Amino acid sequence: MATVSSLRLHVAGSQKLYTIGQVINQLDADYPGLTTSKLRFLEVEGLINPQRTSSGYRKFTADDIERIRIILELQNRKLPLKEIGDYLLQLDSGLAGQLPGGQDAPEVVIRKLRSRRISKLELTAETGISDAMISEAQELKFLGVEPFDYSALEIAKALVNLKRFGITPRHLRGHKALVDREIGIIEGVVAPVLKRNETSSRAKAAQYAREIEQQFETIRTELINSFIAKIEN
Repeated sequence: MATVSSLRLHVAGSQKLYTIGQVINQLDADYPGLTTSKLRFLEVEGLINPQRTSSGYRKFTADDIERIRIILELQNRKLPLKEIGDYLLQLDSGLAGQLPGGQDAPEVVIRKLRSRRISKLELTAETGISDAMISEAQELKFLGVEPFDYSALEIAKALVNLKRFGITPRHLRGHKALVDREIGIIEGVVAPVLKRNETSSRAKAAQYAREIEQQFETIRTELINSFIAKIEN
């Protein structure tokens, strides 16, 4: 995979510093039971590296707090510290990172990934997609133009995986048309919400869109699962 500096967990430059108590207060709502001793343990294990004042007090940056969030989420998934450490090393190196079993990245990492803009060279390096497939996918509107975003990265990965079964972007014309129709339905639902032009309008419209998408996904998944069940039986 190509290195991408924007994914690094530690960013150079001066940042506001937080005490260990302030860190716990920030994280307590999402990770109740977090203690000073646990943070010190993570430091001993080499997973975090807070700054020290001349008096020896630990000070944490916003990047440190994001890193702790990643660690705590992965611990909640029961990942061993060794695997968490390996994942953090990938992120520190500027890589997108791979979790065991193809697990989704923590939300903090996904936010960083979604802010990325990558070149065609990086897209090819991270997914193995060929120039020909990129051109075909762009022609059929599965991919936009360079620089690419996180969605393009995930779509490229899926297209490469489908190629193993002889499925190319051209086989997915109907699928693209279906998605476009679903987007049209969602746009029709959220348009009146956006027209209200209230402070919360965009957030509410996005929430509605995600809820509708989840129901569309359920229908697609269950229809395909019914077909697979017939094969199995």
